[in-house]
Amino acid sequence: MNILVNGGSLSRGPGSWPYVIGSALEANIVNLSLAGSGNTYVHETTIAELAQRQYDLVLIQWTPFLRFDFKVKDINQFDNTIFTSKYQRSQNDWPEKVIEPINDQDYVEPNWIFGCGVAANNDPDPTLNDAFGGFYRYCGPSEQMYHSVMKIVSLQSFLKLRGIPHLSVFGRHFRIPSRFSYLSALIDWDLVYTDHYILNIAEQSQSWDLDGLHPSSTAYAEFAERILPKIRSLL
Repeated sequence: MNILVNGGSLSRGPGSWPYVIGSALEANIVNLSLAGSGNTYVHETTIAELAQRQYDLVLIQWTPFLRFDFKVKDINQFDNTIFTSKYQRSQNDWPEKVIEPINDQDYVEPNWIFGCGVAANNDPDPTLNDAFGGFYRYCGPSEQMYHSVMKIVSLQSFLKLRGIPHLSVFGRHFRIPSRFSYLSALIDWDLVYTDHYILNIAEQSQSWDLDGLHPSSTAYAEFAERILPKIRSLL
């Protein structure tokens, strides 16, 4: 079985929940998730990957709605920031995680920039700030929510059209405002796991990685155990 995973940093690194699930199902994991990525990256690179290779299951971790990202013609202009797919695809890897005949990070498109650092006001790179300045100046939380919900609806529709089993998860409990109920109604909530959230599990057990921002392997394992019955029901 081949499983495609896409999302943010909560779905990367040794011991994270996708690899626990892959081990339980004896499946190969191809993981496009990158730290700092937003839902435009998740939406578009998932479709692009599925246009090139076949998978038996797709698992999506939607990232915080305030993130925005896009492709650029010259990614080398952004070498002074960590918020690019070029930089992030070289991180969070480890020797034993190899997909034959290549490592799955070779499937990551290198020319994406992520607005996560600008949105959080913690990236000093002027080039990144220049690229995203207009978006965050004129697009507020309501518009960002709109864009992300659209991505969920669109990707679900694509996966259903292709007949690919899939499931979406979120990092923490979320709520789509009532003003977007007309879009929320288009989401197939049977294919969105909302019984438990990765970060909520870590908070409840105070089980964190050394950086204090990401769950420990114990919290990831608990989340994987909780979600596995739902995943098995889709196969």
